[in-house]
Amino acid sequence: MTLFQRICLTSFLFLAQQHSNVLAFGAPFAISSSQSPKKKVLTNKSKAGGGFGKNNVSVPADHTADTSKEIEDLIHFLTSQNSVGLTAKEKCCEVGISDTTNMRGLYASKDFKKNDIILKVPSDLVLALSDPQLKGADAPAIAHCGRNFMDMYLNNPTASQTWAPYLNMLPSKESNFDRTPDFFTDEEIDALELPLAVNKAKQRLLDIVEVCTKDDIPFDDLQFATWLVSSRCMAISIEDTSEPLPMSDSDTGGAISKPSQTIRVMVPFLDLINHSSDNANAEIHLIDPEKDEAWFAIRATRPIKKNKELTIGYGTAGTSVDLLQDYGFVPNSNRFDSYMLTKGGDNIIETVEEWSTTLEADEKALEDPELSANMKKVLEFRCKMKKSYS
Repeated sequence: MTLFQRICLTSFLFLAQQHSNVLAFGAPFAISSSQSPKKKVLTNKSKAGGGFGKNNVSVPADHTADTSKEIEDLIHFLTSQNSVGLTAKEKCCEVGISDTTNMRGLYASKDFKKNDIILKVPSDLVLALSDPQLKGADAPAIAHCGRNFMDMYLNNPTASQTWAPYLNMLPSKESNFDRTPDFFTDEEIDALELPLAVNKAKQRLLDIVEVCTKDDIPFDDLQFATWLVSSRCMAISIEDTSEPLPMSDSDTGGAISKPSQTIRVMVPFLDLINHSSDNANAEIHLIDPEKDEAWFAIRATRPIKKNKELTIGYGTAGTSVDLLQDYGFVPNSNRFDSYMLTKGGDNIIETVEEWSTTLEADEKALEDPELSANMKKVLEFRCKMKKSYS
C-alpha cells in the first residue's frame, strides 16, 4: 500500500478502531527514516552544553499558557493515541497565547538543538481530505476539500464524535476567523489591484459556487469549510508508484516525467504552529513515510531556546499573495515577494509607478480609524507589495 493510500484510508480505519512505497514528497516536508544510518541519533532529550554557543541566556516568556478545556481535551486525545512530546512528563512544547498579538501558537518548553524532533503525531490521526478510491481526483480545488471535510468529518456522526477533541478546537465564524479575500466584497477584491491576487480570489469564489450548485450545499457553509481547510491543511505531493512509468521521449532527451498525486491533509496540533516568512525555526517533518507507522513531526531547523515561539514557513510559494489567499494575513516582511515581482508576468504589476496609488497614500489611508477589517488587509497588502520593489 502506498503512503498516499494509507494516509487516505487511515482516517476511515481509525473510525473502526483499526489500525508502502513512496519516492518523493513535495515541499515543505522533510523526510527521514528511523532505519537510515546516522552517526548522530536525534533525540528530544536536553543535553548540557553545545548547540547554543556561549550565549546561554534564557528567553523570557512573552505568552500565557493556554489551559483551556478544548486544548486539554485535544492533548489527551493525541497522547492516548501515542503522540509524542505532549505529556506532562515529556512536555516539549505548549500552546500559548501571545502577549502582543493575542494569537494562539506553539512555544518551546525547553531548549532544542538543530534537528531535534520536538513532537510527533502518528499518521493514523491525520485527517485526509480526499476519497482514497479516487486518488485525489475528487479534490482538484480547495473548495472540493471543503466539501469533503464536511462530508467526511463534520456531517459524519461517527467521524465527528471520534475527532471531536480536534474539531472542537478549530476556529469558528465567531472566533479566530481571519477572513481571506473570498469573503471580501467585489470592490474590496478589485482594490487588491495586483491581477494575481484578484484572480485567485475570484477563482476561489467561482469554485465554491460551482461545488455548491453541483452538490446542493449552502454557500455560507461551504465557504467557511473551504476557509477552514485552506488555513489548516498541508499539501503533500507524492509520486504515484501505482502507475507505470511512461516511455522516455527522444525529443525530450530521454527525460521521464513521473506521475504524481497531491493530497491535502489536516494534522491535529501541528496546525497550531504559526508562520514566519524570514525567521522560521522549525519545519514539518515526515518520519518513516515508507512504513505503516509513519509520523508527522515538528523538527527544529536551528537552536531554539525555552519559551521561544515555534514557527514554520507556510506553503510552497510563500508569497504574500498566497498567505493572504489561504490564511488571511499579510506578513510584515517576506523576501519571496521581491522574487515574484522581479520575475514578472501577465498577472504582476512590474513597477511601483504602475499602481493606481502611491505607497504614501496607502499608508495614510491605513490611519483611518473607521477603516473596515477587510480594507485594512487590502491596504496592508498594497503597502507590502509596493515596498517589495525596492
